[in-house]
Amino acid sequence: MGERAMMPDTKIGGMDVIKLVFGTYPILHVIRLAVFFMFWPILRKLGYGLTLNQLILCSYAGLRGAVGMSLALMVCVDHAIPAVIQDIILLHISGIALMTLLINATTTGWLVNKLGLSKQSDL
Repeated sequence: MGERAMMPDTKIGGMDVIKLVFGTYPILHVIRLAVFFMFWPILRKLGYGLTLNQLILCSYAGLRGAVGMSLALMVCVDHAIPAVIQDIILLHISGIALMTLLINATTTGWLVNKLGLSKQSDL
């Protein structure tokens, strides 16, 4: 991705990065939280149950990257897809994986403490 982005004929620009940071990444969190809320009634009844604070943490700390990167690389080797589309898909998928590692991974501990999920149980 880095090599393709540095090519002189690349169509990726600063606007694509802005769309990633202020569009795709936040919308990903909103959609993920909406899906968790949609299935929350079922998740509360299964197993140990799922509290609201646990639901928020699951939504925020969920893994994003490995499967998406695999699918993006499959798109990248498909010659039927135009190179500009391949580059944009690779940018967004790799950008989400990078931002998840930089933002979500470094702030999850703070969120766990803020939600009160770090307290030991009596069990």
